[in-house]
Amino acid sequence: MLIEKVKETIRKYGMLDPGDRVLIAVSGGPDSVCLLNVLRELKKEFDLSLCIAHLDHMFRGKQSADEALFVADLAKRSTMDAFVEAFDVPAYCRDRGLSPQEGARAVRYAFLSRIAAKVDASRIATGHTADDQAETFLMRLVRGAGVSGLSAIPPVRGAIIRPLIDVTREEVMEYLRTNGLAYASDPSNLKPAYTRNRIRMEVLPVLKRFNPRIVEILASEASLLRDEDDAVGAHLDGVAESMIVRDKDFLLVMRNEFNTLPPAFRRRLLKKIVDRACGNPSSLSRDRIDSALKFMASAGTGRTIYLYPGLAIGREYDRFIIGVKELAEGFTHTLASPGITRILELGMEIDIGASGSGSPPAGDENYRWQAVFDYDKIKTHLTLRSRRPGDWFCPAGMGGKRKKLQDYFVDEKIPRRLRSRVPLLCAGDDILWVMGLRTDGRFLPGPETKNLLGVIVRGGANEFLHPYASGG
Repeated sequence: MLIEKVKETIRKYGMLDPGDRVLIAVSGGPDSVCLLNVLRELKKEFDLSLCIAHLDHMFRGKQSADEALFVADLAKRSTMDAFVEAFDVPAYCRDRGLSPQEGARAVRYAFLSRIAAKVDASRIATGHTADDQAETFLMRLVRGAGVSGLSAIPPVRGAIIRPLIDVTREEVMEYLRTNGLAYASDPSNLKPAYTRNRIRMEVLPVLKRFNPRIVEILASEASLLRDEDDAVGAHLDGVAESMIVRDKDFLLVMRNEFNTLPPAFRRRLLKKIVDRACGNPSSLSRDRIDSALKFMASAGTGRTIYLYPGLAIGREYDRFIIGVKELAEGFTHTLASPGITRILELGMEIDIGASGSGSPPAGDENYRWQAVFDYDKIKTHLTLRSRRPGDWFCPAGMGGKRKKLQDYFVDEKIPRRLRSRVPLLCAGDDILWVMGLRTDGRFLPGPETKNLLGVIVRGGANEFLHPYASGG
């Protein structure tokens, strides 16, 4: 029975305490409607107070607006407080160069956190199911993820809980049928353009021919990997304490001790060291980690490589020195346009391509780190540089209004220590793009655009600024 399975999940992961106020994220789809009604059934047993939050992402016009009305009516009939808002996510994504999924996720969780604080909710419940877990596992497997990536969706992350994480979508639909519960259908879930939808519609049906319980199997594997990932992480916390010493702004790592660890431990420990050196979680790619480990395993002293702009690893006799090296004098690099410019100092490359007839140059799905401009509006050669006193630009989405770069960094909560290392794409004195954050609306394509200039950034800056690059 679904209710009993959810109760077991709640107790297994310690999701709820008596007296909790729970904000339920309700999209109106089957999973969230199921979640809402399950928590209503368990409200008395767990001594909960409940309220609803719904965000219209404005991707589907009247259809998504109708879903917001459906949720509001659902809340009214359930005699529950509901917080229903709309946000122009398509514009948000355009301004920041994000994919629809990436932008929607950032906006949605910011909305849920804000409403939870407003109503003093101790928990935020989302409707992720075992099918979501299985789909995420396969998506990350196809893209190439390590153990941490394959461990997929955590049942509990901070205030966020997922009571349906052990329930299959088939069980959800049966629960809705049995209880006569209506729900809204999102047609975008049937579009094969999205990777998750193709896995759901094309890959999982094939796998079910080999094992009808493949969803439960994959979700279980993700859970096992998460447990092992947590165990390795806890072990390496102890290893790190005995191997790493902080010396002012740098971390000193015992060279022999580090290099005698198994490769899997070295890979994980390096990421942990980088996180500590940067002061925030990083998103090092597998290639960048392997390049760094190869450098660290090599003989010799006195050499340095850059993982990020300003973040260096240096080899000494018996230790590595890892930390942020200030680029006080700034940096300026002339870019090949079109062409590829590799910038060793910043550990990155800039790929610039031009095309006519309004057809954008090919990208690589790295949405946050690619942008397209009106080529005919750019009157001089392109450079990549760090900030300078007096810099300003006209952030896209602000109607052409000028803004000092310093004020923009403050508003976006970019830490002071990172600001001198944020790469700026410039044409002469004009800033076209504060990379990873916001383009200048004056140079974006419009209805009259004939020639486009596409810019793709790989490596370096995108990983270093990852926690801040969503613009939130």
